[in-house]
Amino acid sequence: MAAEQSSNCQLSDAIQNLPPELREKIYKDYVTIKLCQRAALGWNKVHEHILKLPFCHYMQQPVPMIICFDYPVCPFEGHCFPCFESEGTLHKVSLSPPMELIPPIENSYEYKNFLKVCSWDGYDWHEWFL
Repeated sequence: MAAEQSSNCQLSDAIQNLPPELREKIYKDYVTIKLCQRAALGWNKVHEHILKLPFCHYMQQPVPMIICFDYPVCPFEGHCFPCFESEGTLHKVSLSPPMELIPPIENSYEYKNFLKVCSWDGYDWHEWFL
């Protein structure tokens, strides 16, 4: 391990001693190689998928969102599930594209772990408003 670190330090020192034009060329080639590797691994698709998930601005992360199949106008639908579950707070999550434009969201593998139904675990939340 120490020999490997030593050789990395020597390589780094050797690169630093190169003329700036050559260092820039090496850096640009390195970045190009890394971007090609990233594309080959499908990271662009992963990034696109993550951008479509429900996003809570309070938690600053993708979160499960509440959906409802029982009532056409549900006070819980489209809200952040973790904030509601832990704090009782109801606030909308951002969703791109909007839920109305997503074809049958419950059947989409993209949202599999990001949807929670109102009548969750046998308890109907609508009883609070009926």
